[in-house]
Amino acid sequence: WERVLFHQQFQRIDSKTMAEETKQTDETTPSPTTKKQKTMVEQSPDSEWPAAWLMPDGDCENQKAKNMREPNVPVTVAELKDIGICYWKLDASAYDYPAISVPWDPKDAVDPKLAQIRDDRGYSYADIITVHPEKLPSYDDKVKAFFEE
Repeated sequence: WERVLFHQQFQRIDSKTMAEETKQTDETTPSPTTKKQKTMVEQSPDSEWPAAWLMPDGDCENQKAKNMREPNVPVTVAELKDIGICYWKLDASAYDYPAISVPWDPKDAVDPKLAQIRDDRGYSYADIITVHPEKLPSYDDKVKAFFEE
């Protein structure tokens, strides 16, 4: 299983699992012709996606490091899209959200772009957290758990 790291988000992704989940979603998602036609929020242009690369095999000593293979093995935006990864760059600083809200009702979204993405994709559940030692209880444990997720 190959792992991808998004430098700006420090998110590990299991590409095999993601591809399987995408396939399952595609098989259960109604055809676009059965939904009422609406304008969907376009993903960010390829040039705005964060850099991504394959991570080294085995355990990572420093989860906050870049964790690149030597030599680096970049992953293209097309490859990310092929395994079902989507990316929208939203201006979170333009809206007021709580530092932590678990669970958070996505209907409370004041950002119209975020609300539209939620509606387009059928999301009905969300959590808001601020990953910062002063805002997130059990910060070190949570950061380790996020890395594994």
